[in-house]
Amino acid sequence: MREAIRSAAAAVSFLTTVPVGRSAAFADRERLRDGTVLFPVVGAAVGAATGAVAWAAAFVLPPLPAAVLGVGAGALLTGALHLDGLADTADGVGASLTGADPSTAMHDPRLGVFGGVVLILDVVLRISVLAALVTGPRFPFEAIAAGALGRAAAIALLATTPYAGGAGGTGAWTRDVGVGRCLAAVGVATGIGIFAVGPLFGAMVIGGAAVAGLIRRWSRRSLSGMTGDTLGATAELSETMALVAALAIA
Repeated sequence: MREAIRSAAAAVSFLTTVPVGRSAAFADRERLRDGTVLFPVVGAAVGAATGAVAWAAAFVLPPLPAAVLGVGAGALLTGALHLDGLADTADGVGASLTGADPSTAMHDPRLGVFGGVVLILDVVLRISVLAALVTGPRFPFEAIAAGALGRAAAIALLATTPYAGGAGGTGAWTRDVGVGRCLAAVGVATGIGIFAVGPLFGAMVIGGAAVAGLIRRWSRRSLSGMTGDTLGATAELSETMALVAALAIA
């Protein structure tokens, strides 16, 4: 039981800013590996918080500013972890389009133009989609399902793509996670999604899987594997596209 609690704390501390022993979680990589099974649960909780803030704000504000507050709350709760990965990955894609080394661009602490544009588009798209969903009958359950799906998509990338970073990289802990943990995490996400939104989750999976597949293909071709940044980008974009799919069906 104590080991399970430590693994859960590692998952929470890695994916959020909740103070539950962050330094200990990073030091004990085995606990973090075990905690990957619970990544979709943490993602669902972040989605619930995002949705709850937007839903509550919509009682006194129009949908658009309510959605802004919801997305802002999600970014605060995660420390913008996935947004940072998305920006760095987008800079890498932009560099590869011009024939430059994507790894160099991704390691540059400065935000490039390509990364900035993609970051803005992602945030604007998510805000607009939440604004459209916030008055719907299922909300905030779509946000809960999307949060779980986004983390499951990142874990699927982890399971099917070798780690390309160095020994001290942000994704070094992903080595030896194992297919078993990854399948369990995907199963947890599926259970959460079906419970939250029912058959609609199938469409959300298609939306999230499409963008996750594109990131996986680019990572393997341009980086020879995934990195911590591409994991974050997968989680962020898969969650956004899952919400888009939910809106399209709704």
